[in-house]
Amino acid sequence: MQATPPPLAQGSPTTPKGAQWTKILGIIAIIFGAGGVLQGLFAPFSLMMVKPQMQSFVEMGADQAKVDEYLTKLSQASYAGAIAYGILGILLLTGGILILRQRKAASPLLQIWAVLKVVIGGILIFKNSALTGMQMDLMFSSGSLGGAQETEMVGTIAGYAVWVGLAFGFIWLCVLPVFMLIWFNRRKIKNDISNW
Repeated sequence: MQATPPPLAQGSPTTPKGAQWTKILGIIAIIFGAGGVLQGLFAPFSLMMVKPQMQSFVEMGADQAKVDEYLTKLSQASYAGAIAYGILGILLLTGGILILRQRKAASPLLQIWAVLKVVIGGILIFKNSALTGMQMDLMFSSGSLGGAQETEMVGTIAGYAVWVGLAFGFIWLCVLPVFMLIWFNRRKIKNDISNW
């Protein structure tokens, strides 16, 4: 007669802790966090591509002083964005690792990340849209689009496109942070975390 094994003690290492959501959400946070860190690292390199393009506008008739002002503001925005996205990426990456390890600190850390992401990301999107407007003005003033009628028509379309892009950019920016805030404030999830 074969003996049945004794029941596992509560808290035994082979007892599953938490639910499947920890793996899924942890991996998502790690992927997006690593992406944020990379975005922060590579943001300044975009300046190398923009400078020659802006110089070509000067050769076509754009004002050099306005181009220099644009490049200065773009440089400041790029470095500020690099620092902000790098820090936000590190927070999200750390939060993802903490979720996978089922540490209670994951919930407050990711909720702080979510609020900062919406606020800082919103500010950066707004500032970048202003820079896009400056770039459009320089492009139109260079005469690269042809006559005054064509320039006016393209300018109107581009103006609407900037605002539509701003709206969709902000909505996309808010998706994961809002999800995190809702998720970690559900009673079931709070109960899961309290058992870690």
